[in-house]
Amino acid sequence: MNFGRAFSYIFQDQEWFKKILLPALCMLIPIVGWMVALGWALKVTQNLINGTGEPLPDLNFGDDILRGFFAFLISFVYSLPVSLISSLSGWIGNWSWFGSDTGWIVSGFVGGILGILSFLLGIIGSFLSLGGIANFLLNNDFGAAFRLKEVIDLLKSNFGDWVIVVLGTLLAVGVIGPLGTAACVVGVVLTLTYGLVVTAHLLGQATVCSQKK
Repeated sequence: MNFGRAFSYIFQDQEWFKKILLPALCMLIPIVGWMVALGWALKVTQNLINGTGEPLPDLNFGDDILRGFFAFLISFVYSLPVSLISSLSGWIGNWSWFGSDTGWIVSGFVGGILGILSFLLGIIGSFLSLGGIANFLLNNDFGAAFRLKEVIDLLKSNFGDWVIVVLGTLLAVGVIGPLGTAACVVGVVLTLTYGLVVTAHLLGQATVCSQKK
């Protein structure tokens, strides 16, 4: 696993700015634009899995939006347990009998338990989502994202690398991505798209390493 390579990979392509600009501009399209950028970035993952990691892929709107939509669905499904627990927590908090002192104590206790459970499930869901997307790209089969045994085996075989993927994603998308605000809207979409490429490259590296285990 080469962490630094994920951040420098994009600049090895002489046409990197042109290739990243089109997906970045697609992010300005309401609702679906970010799916195009995500799907394009995940082509980087797929290229690494197939052994053709360079150069950067060209934008293919139809294929990329479909790939991005599938990735969104995978992440959405794996996030459902957290969403359900959050809804349950809000529902319990609205119970009328929680107006009493005892009710507030029970509400706080139950809310705390649900909060911890939601946090743990959120972490598990994040890893399963990454593994599901990787298995989807690995097999070129949407259903493969939900074959839990395959997904868990993929994650377990090289778990340390998957932790690096999560941390790298937080750095690339959560920290570097918003830095483009200094250059207004275009700067934001460029840095966010760059963050997606970093994540996709790390995801591809982790998938390839897990296959070798």
